[in-house]
Amino acid sequence: MPHPRQSRKRSRRDSRILTPEDHLSLDKIVETIRNYKGLTRKKEIRLISSLLSEIRPEIIAAKGEDGAVIALANKKLIFSTDGIMEDLADENPRWAGYCSILVNVNDIIAMGGKPLVAANVISAIDDEQLSEIVAGMTEACKKFRVEIVGGHLHPQASKNDVSVTMLGICENNKPILSSTAKAGEKIVVLTDCNGKFTPGIPYSWDCTSMKTPHELSLKINSILSGFAHFSSAKDISNPGILGTLAMLLEASQVGAEVSIDDIPIPFDVDLLQWLTAYQGLGFIGTVPEKRIEKLFDEISGTDLSFSVIGHITDNLLFTVKLGVETRVLFDLSKEKITGLF
Repeated sequence: MPHPRQSRKRSRRDSRILTPEDHLSLDKIVETIRNYKGLTRKKEIRLISSLLSEIRPEIIAAKGEDGAVIALANKKLIFSTDGIMEDLADENPRWAGYCSILVNVNDIIAMGGKPLVAANVISAIDDEQLSEIVAGMTEACKKFRVEIVGGHLHPQASKNDVSVTMLGICENNKPILSSTAKAGEKIVVLTDCNGKFTPGIPYSWDCTSMKTPHELSLKINSILSGFAHFSSAKDISNPGILGTLAMLLEASQVGAEVSIDDIPIPFDVDLLQWLTAYQGLGFIGTVPEKRIEKLFDEISGTDLSFSVIGHITDNLLFTVKLGVETRVLFDLSKEKITGLF
């Protein structure tokens, strides 16, 4: 008998249950996810894997994680870096600047940390484009209470480009990794369905720019409190919900069975667009079954949407279900997502 609180819609008026109109072909969903550029581009990571340092006593985790965990004195630091996709920097330089901070913030949160400071590398075609990038970065830093402490500028460049490195701290000294999921654990999505897609950027779900620093601080603190019950986690980034989960499964060398019907989705949002969206404040991870009730109690007072969408298996098959149909999305015994494992 299913857990009484593991219903499809977990928390809010801002998310909905899938309707028959949403149920496009499961084969179409599988084909789209498998060929989605936000996921397929991850395969190239294998080409630079030789650059990754071997784990040493002070480097607790690195390969395949959203950031590196580094031990320093009695603290654990989280070190992340990310660059913005070229088409976003060309389409909307201000939003590219904003997202250069946002993506690193989410990487650090996903590992159980609080973001502190950042440095950047910016290339801009002209002063007008540079001003837009800087304005976006400034706005995001204010919202997430992150300080810029340095960087490098390439003015009059041939294209716009922005990358950010960020440092955070794991206050409880218990970082969350994406390589520690275990068979039998439940798969949980935790996200903010209060938002909108960025005009002209169909893969960018914005649920932060319209909120105050205080509101975001409360959300982030709630997420970090909830993460105390997670065994593994990643932020839902460019590969989308299912693609991000595939990366976590590869890192943990496990499989999964997922019900697409149980994924929280905002009102008036297309299912396929939602499955491939970068979520402004969204996470997916695993929770031991005995911790599910405590997690839901922790999060239920917030306006975050959350749901159990499946469970971890030990057979390296990632299967998805929609209605009564089931398909294999990835066979991780034969296929590589990043090629790091």
